[in-house]
Amino acid sequence: MKHEMNEGRPKSWDKTKRVYEILYPNGKKEIWKDITARECLTKYENMDPHGNELKLREIEGKELQLLKVMENNK
Repeated sequence: MKHEMNEGRPKSWDKTKRVYEILYPNGKKEIWKDITARECLTKYENMDPHGNELKLREIEGKELQLLKVMENNK
């Protein structure tokens, strides 16, 4: 799924709530739900100010749908 922006603004200006995954070097995963891109980047920068190799990615498309189905079945 693509998020189209109006007026050519970067994604960090978009107020759409999204889902992100944080992957730690030890393999631990953390899911952040209903957070804007700007909020996510701020939180990520505060967690990893010295570049501790945390990996951040947006969960979207079929993977996001699967995550929602799995949560509804709990």
